Amino acid sequence: MSEEMVVYDAPQADLTMSRAPEVVLAEARKAATALGDVLKNKKKPVTMNGEQYLEFEDWQTVGRFYGVTAKVASTEYVEFNGVVGFQARAVAIRPDGMEVSAAEAMCLSDEPNWNKKPMFQLRSMAQTRACAKALRNVLAWVVVLAGYKGTPAEEIADMTSGRENVAMPQEKAAHAPNSDKPATIKDPDAPITDPQLKAIGAILSKLGIQDDMARHKKVSNILALTNVIPSMRQLTKGQASEVIQSLSDEANK
Repeated sequence: MSEEMVVYDAPQADLTMSRAPEVVLAEARKAATALGDVLKNKKKPVTMNGEQYLEFEDWQTVGRFYGVTAKVASTEYVEFNGVVGFQARAVAIRPDGMEVSAAEAMCLSDEPNWNKKPMFQLRSMAQTRACAKALRNVLAWVVVLAGYKGTPAEEIADMTSGRENVAMPQEKAAHAPNSDKPATIKDPDAPITDPQLKAIGAILSKLGIQDDMARHKKVSNILALTNVIPSMRQLTKGQASEVIQSLSDEANK
């Protein structure tokens, strides 16, 4: 019997469209319009720099349009050099039970808005973030088509220190000279805050940028600065907010 190995060329499977693009887009526009109608009636929308972000329940609404829901697959306690919290994994599923997306997320005690919260709340937020991200992986294109940001609000809100830079128009606009204008950052020229500094460091770590010089170059490029900043402490609150938003969008692509 011959032991010679025979190699077969497997046929290549090209990507094909399951439905006509114009049909898919027409349905998506209907979903985007319906989503916009729902979000316009929110009493406390989450906005930053004039952009609105969807909360978990909003992602659930979009999911319902397509028969997609999210469920928590697992949750585990984690600890990193004294920082504790939870990591959760969630999946997005169709009505027939088929998984169409999966995502992981954490909520840790070193986050400014969570370092004094009981552990059950950290566990719950890790699950919420994971479920929102699982839905985002499938439905972000519809949300963007509707004119909203594709990053879940639960991540943006917590990265900006308890919504320090996240405007709640119905609460803050009543005290503004012109309530038709989106709320802006208070004292944008003031020095960067410690929570903002921690948020920038956390997102840079998530992006795998650990070297200080590389971090300073990254931030300087975002702000289109001529010279590389020698320290993050030189940033203003307004600049820090811009950096956080840019890094968050990059981290969640």
